[in-house]
Amino acid sequence: MIDRYTLSKDQKFLEKQFNALFETPFVPRYNVAPTQSMPVLTQSQNYVFQNFQWGLISNWANNKTLSPKLFNLKANEAMERPTYRKNMITHRCLIPADGFFVWKPLSKKKVIPYYIYAKDQSPFMIAGLWEEKDDFNEKSTNTFIMITSKSTRVVAPYQENMPFILDTETAKKWINTVAPVSELNDILQKGSKIALNAHPVSPLIAQLNQDSSNLIAISQPSDQYGNYTLFN
Repeated sequence: MIDRYTLSKDQKFLEKQFNALFETPFVPRYNVAPTQSMPVLTQSQNYVFQNFQWGLISNWANNKTLSPKLFNLKANEAMERPTYRKNMITHRCLIPADGFFVWKPLSKKKVIPYYIYAKDQSPFMIAGLWEEKDDFNEKSTNTFIMITSKSTRVVAPYQENMPFILDTETAKKWINTVAPVSELNDILQKGSKIALNAHPVSPLIAQLNQDSSNLIAISQPSDQYGNYTLFN
């Protein structure tokens, strides 16, 4: 599961990069987690970043609570599961990011966090779906789910899945309001072509109250004797 990502570039850079404006001022983020509000581009508003909550509220759930399994959606299930089939046609979105975190198991109780990012360090778009749902107070909330794919060669040593990263041309097709179903299926069957890098980072990334550039800095996962150490 992917439950952390970054969007660390500043607002002006992102607006120029993606040719879209932010509806509210944006502050760079280094530790984005599910349930938090983040900018996305939708099919109907593909020139304005809207702030949606990460994590879908299932249309068939009676209690209207978020479930961890709704933070991510496997690409091969996006068109197959009835829950998401309609959203695939009318509610696709793009999630801007410039990196994400994975955890490599070291033992049953220890994992090493790694930061994955584009080799040229540029931001990218992740495929997603969104929906509108009323909460307990019947207040409308827009939420999104991140689509995942099988890990590429760089990510595979740490985790079997990764965000479904789209290149520029594929992102345009994904957000196109008149894209045929066959084209969407074709996109989902292909993996990411963006070259990635990876390096170990501080385990402080696991703490939700941490959100600084230190979280993406290289941090050696072991001491001089090869023992895994937790950094403060």
